[in-house]
Amino acid sequence: MVIRTQQRKFIHQSVFLLILMMPAFVCRADDRASLLGIKTVVVRVHTFERDWASELAKAGLTESVLQATIERQLEKSAIAVIPEEASKRTETEGILNVRVDLLDPEPPQKTFLTAKEGEIKRFDAKKRYGYAIRLNFRQQASLLRNPEATIYAITWQTESVGLRRLTLIREDIENVVNNFIEAYMSENPGVK
Repeated sequence: MVIRTQQRKFIHQSVFLLILMMPAFVCRADDRASLLGIKTVVVRVHTFERDWASELAKAGLTESVLQATIERQLEKSAIAVIPEEASKRTETEGILNVRVDLLDPEPPQKTFLTAKEGEIKRFDAKKRYGYAIRLNFRQQASLLRNPEATIYAITWQTESVGLRRLTLIREDIENVVNNFIEAYMSENPGVK
C-alpha cells in the first residue's frame, strides 16, 4: 500500500512538472508592445486544491482574497480595473488571468501526539509547497489571414515556480503582478 501511494505521488509530481514546462515550449508570450493602448483590465484568479480550502484561507490564499489584493495592487499603479460583469470586451480591454497551482497531494497538516497518546492534526504553517504561478494577459486579436475574425489570445505572460511556505507564496504572487505592472507602464507611460 505504501509503495502504491509513493508511486501515485511520483506520478502526480511528474505530471505537474511536465505541465509547468509545457507553456515554455507551447506559448511564450512576452510582447510588451501588445499592452500599448489597453485602458481597462478584468482580473480572474484561478487557484488551488478545493480539499485544502480551510488551510489556504488561514494563509489568505483564497480566490476572492487574492483577486481583491491583485485588483488593489493594479489600481494603486493607476491601471483601471473593472469587474467581469462590466466587461464590454473592447479592443482597449484585456483579461489578466492569474493561476496558482500547488504541488503536494498530502493534506497540509501535521500530526501531534498528546500526553494521553491521542493524535491531533493541525495546519503546519512551516510546511513548504511546490507551487507555480502563471499570469497571462488575454486580449482581442485578429488573424492575419482573416482580419475580420477576432479571438482572445494570450499576448503577454510571466511565470514563477518555487518551494515556499503558504504565507510566503502571497509575496511571490505580488512580485508576478508587479512584473505585469512594469510591462504595462513601460508601454503606457502616460498612465498615473
